[in-house]
Amino acid sequence: MTTAYLDSKKLGGKFVGGLLVVDERGIPQEFKYTEPVVPSELQRILYGGSLEVYLKTELIARTLLKKMEKNPDFIFVRDPELLEADERLVLLVERNERVEEPVRISEEEAILPFKGTALKVIGKLSDDRLEKLLNLLETFDVLEPFQRLDRALEYVCSGE
Repeated sequence: MTTAYLDSKKLGGKFVGGLLVVDERGIPQEFKYTEPVVPSELQRILYGGSLEVYLKTELIARTLLKKMEKNPDFIFVRDPELLEADERLVLLVERNERVEEPVRISEEEAILPFKGTALKVIGKLSDDRLEKLLNLLETFDVLEPFQRLDRALEYVCSGE
């Protein structure tokens, strides 16, 4: 099973995005990133409050998803704004509550047990996908690759 992690962030006035695909052991299979984007003053004026959403979803996330070579079982995001970039995306939100059993809230939302706490999961969640995700959560820390992706994006923005 492969999982992908997609993130887009603002670092020091620059916007950058990355996509990390890992196997079931967490070993990287693919890594793509965008060059840092610095919006011009004219873009800031024209886009106004929608500039960040545009950059993160349209320019960064969709570009990375098109370039992805692997076909992962899940593509995880942490930023709810990124969900509009592609219907395959699944939002993971760590919760400070404890659940013993999965709780399906709707067709697209569930709260799942995870490492003694819970994860709120939002996305296309058929029964099969939910079962696959539950199995993954038992054997793999699905949040840890986000930390690696964060560090990689900071490295990209630092220009080293």
